[in-house]
This record gives sequence, C-alpha cells and structure tokens, in this order.
Amino acid sequence: MNGVKKFTVLAIGGLLLTTSAFGVAKADQHVTGSIKITQDNEASYADLSRTTIDQAVSSALSAQPGKVIKAKLEDENGTLVWNVDVVSNNQMYEVKVDAKDAKVLSTGIDQVDNQKESVEERD
Repeated sequence: MNGVKKFTVLAIGGLLLTTSAFGVAKADQHVTGSIKITQDNEASYADLSRTTIDQAVSSALSAQPGKVIKAKLEDENGTLVWNVDVVSNNQMYEVKVDAKDAKVLSTGIDQVDNQKESVEERD
C-alpha cells in the first residue's frame, strides 16, 4: 500500500510539472499577426490595421474578461497586433489580437505591469 501512495504522489507531481511547463510555454509563445510591417513607422499602424480598437477590445474581453486599461497597435515580431491590457482579479493580463481579423493570438499574465503595480503599492 505504501508503494501505491508513493507512485500516486509521484504521478500527480509529474502531472503538475507537465501542466506548469505547458502554461509557461503558452505564455511565452512566439506571437505573430497576419499583417507584416515593412516600415518601422508607428504613425502608419492605424492605416495598416483592418480592425478597429473596439473590435480588438471586444475580442480581448471575450478571451480575458475584466477591465481594459490600455489598447495599442504594436509591432510584434514584425507583424501588426493590438496589445490590450486587461485587469482581472488584481492581475494584469496582456492579450494580443490580430490587427487583420481581430482573432486573439495569445493571452497571458503581464509580468512587467504586475511588477510595476506591486512596487507602486509598496510606495
């Protein structure tokens, strides 16, 4: 019986490690949108985008409900995406939305903004 308990604990531990590793990989995935950026000129981003800020925010909130703090067109690996920051349950989330069709490309905890928020709360 003692051997079965050890095996069960090891199996659960392995499952948790596998799940954690998958979560990290998903958060750090290489995100690319459908619209290639040929010139590094942020002023032209709005002209290149085929979606509006409202469409991007709507898609982001469908994937990560909460309160939108910021939405901005950005260069992500040479492609144009909407970067939408959403606060939910005292966490800052970053949702990447394709500027061509408003499909959600990734959702993850925004470590940088969460660290800034923690420092500001301590001050």
